[in-house]
Amino acid sequence: MTYDVIDRARHRTRRWIAAVTLAPAAAAALGVAAVAALRDEPNAAAQQASVTTAAPVPDPTARAVALPADLRWTPVAGISLPVSGQAGPLDTGGGAARRFSHDEAGALLAAVHITVRCAPQLGPGVFDQTLQKQVVGADAPAMRSKVGQGYDHLRANANVPYGQPVGRLEAVLRGYQLTNYSQQAASVLLLTEARDAQGNPLLAATTVYLQWTGTDWALLAPAGGDFSAAVSRAGSPDGFHPFIPGR
Repeated sequence: MTYDVIDRARHRTRRWIAAVTLAPAAAAALGVAAVAALRDEPNAAAQQASVTTAAPVPDPTARAVALPADLRWTPVAGISLPVSGQAGPLDTGGGAARRFSHDEAGALLAAVHITVRCAPQLGPGVFDQTLQKQVVGADAPAMRSKVGQGYDHLRANANVPYGQPVGRLEAVLRGYQLTNYSQQAASVLLLTEARDAQGNPLLAATTVYLQWTGTDWALLAPAGGDFSAAVSRAGSPDGFHPFIPGR
């Protein structure tokens, strides 16, 4: 949200770890792991995949969403996420995030919240229900498997019992592009910022696709259940819109 991108990207560059880890899931995607704990750990599995490094091209057709006036921020495992009594999520019971409005603002907030809650760092009490009920598409089973594997790896390294969260999502949500919207589907590019070991800012952009199920927005699982190809390095926030009420 993307959720095992840290492990898979480490062989490319340690400085890039912090930025790509939110991509669901940021992710977005978008999931962000305990970067400090993992930054220097070797991982043979990291040699098996890569992360897109080409900077995303600003979409001139992407427009700002009219976000509700009651937009505010709430912390979720270390990252602040935008919430609204009008656009959602209206149901956050059990750590979930459900009931988003059937409009552009609801789709945007759903992309943020669902992607983050698919991160293995939040623990199976959160990501299991999110993956089961709010992720759709042919690759949803593969995504559930990958997130579960990512969680097992993280908790083994941190010596955390099964069921507990692992680490915090040390990143900042910087902006978005609504690249497509209809009553049935939407696509969003989410921009997140993290810091490398020297404290330098790193930006990552994650593409998130959503579908309207008839009652709520759901995340469309990426190809192979893997967000790696959906995450790219971003050189600047140019072309992205901030999460500001009324914009």
